[in-house]
Amino acid sequence: MMGPLWKRRFRRVAWGCFAFWLFIVLFAHPFFAVVAPSGGEVLVVEGWMHDEGLKEAADLFNEGGYDHLYITGTPRPFAYYLHDGDTVVLRFAKPTNGTLLLGAAGLPGALWSLTIDGTASMSRSVTGDLQDNTIELHDARDIRIIAASNAPPPSGEPVLFLGRLWVDGRNAHLLGATITIHGTNGNKEPGRPTFAHEAYFILQGKGVPADRMTVVPTWVVDKSRTLSTARDLIALANTQGITSFDIATVAVHARRTRNMYRKAKGSPDGVGSLPCTTPGANDGPGG
Repeated sequence: MMGPLWKRRFRRVAWGCFAFWLFIVLFAHPFFAVVAPSGGEVLVVEGWMHDEGLKEAADLFNEGGYDHLYITGTPRPFAYYLHDGDTVVLRFAKPTNGTLLLGAAGLPGALWSLTIDGTASMSRSVTGDLQDNTIELHDARDIRIIAASNAPPPSGEPVLFLGRLWVDGRNAHLLGATITIHGTNGNKEPGRPTFAHEAYFILQGKGVPADRMTVVPTWVVDKSRTLSTARDLIALANTQGITSFDIATVAVHARRTRNMYRKAKGSPDGVGSLPCTTPGANDGPGG
């Protein structure tokens, strides 16, 4: 049993923990989720945000009187959901050699086939778990991955998930290949190699006009993803005469993001912050 002295110490520790928790609840979130619009007519959106965060960013743009929206983002994993009959096409700028690793999973009855420069090279059925397959490339220029299913769902859901495509350990998004998704309906969509490209399509679906958005991808990350995207956005802003803008990002990341953009700009002037506070919107690779 605890003596009187230990009981007093325990109560002090408990009250201290409670006071710390209360401080975090009352003050930490407002500190990080700084709301400080710049008054500018440009909105910058961090493309890695959760879908609900991007919905808030779309509302900010549509209702906030902004003229244009710029989307930042670093390379994302090679990940695509395909419907029965969809094809992912990669066209390399030059003949490519190396070991191609393809990771795929899917619904029961789903399978994929791989062609290299028009020649059928591999075909596999899939399970619910991501499974890797490798094949050697020799002066390859055109790679096609075709999704199929022996029992496509009547609801029209995707049947195949491509979760990895690497060449010699490098994400195919970083290889300079042109990526296109050919749908069974005849539509062709460009690939989404960065979180900026991905967010561009999501924001279109949330009502932001395509002609009022500009994708600003960051291909080279130097230590900090946020500072690297800020560097590239500021470089573009300087060429276009943009001196003030607001950044929409997740709440807990807002103050750090604003600081990184100020650092990249070399001045705090004209850098505003608008946190997206949707619960669950703070999942992402910000750093």
